[in-house]
Amino acid sequence: MRKTVGPARIVVLEVDPGRGFSVYRIVRSEYLDDPVFLNSLRSNYELDHPPRGVERSSTVIHMGVSAYISEYLAQQTAQRWEKLGDYIAEVQLAPGRGFNFAYTGHPQHLTIWADPVKLREAVVGIRPA
Repeated sequence: MRKTVGPARIVVLEVDPGRGFSVYRIVRSEYLDDPVFLNSLRSNYELDHPPRGVERSSTVIHMGVSAYISEYLAQQTAQRWEKLGDYIAEVQLAPGRGFNFAYTGHPQHLTIWADPVKLREAVVGIRPA
């Protein structure tokens, strides 16, 4: 299902029925039960952090979390911006779980809107960045 949101014309997608896929999120802990890990799955908006970059002009981006289609790109980003986190979580986005996303920024970057607890439940692996 597609919805166009806001002046930036962001096309929001749901995960296709019958087809899930993996994305890679930079996180600050390797332990699923660590509150720091769960906070790594929350948006800057939810964490009450001020908007940065494109988030300043697009509130909908501020309310989502970044992820990558490519694990390699997630690793490169984590190494370039060390404050983002030291680990890469592989998250399996499955249909029917309330995961919505849009391709934002470069072609392998996504913004995901989802309950952080459901995202944590969808983690299938965590590796050092």
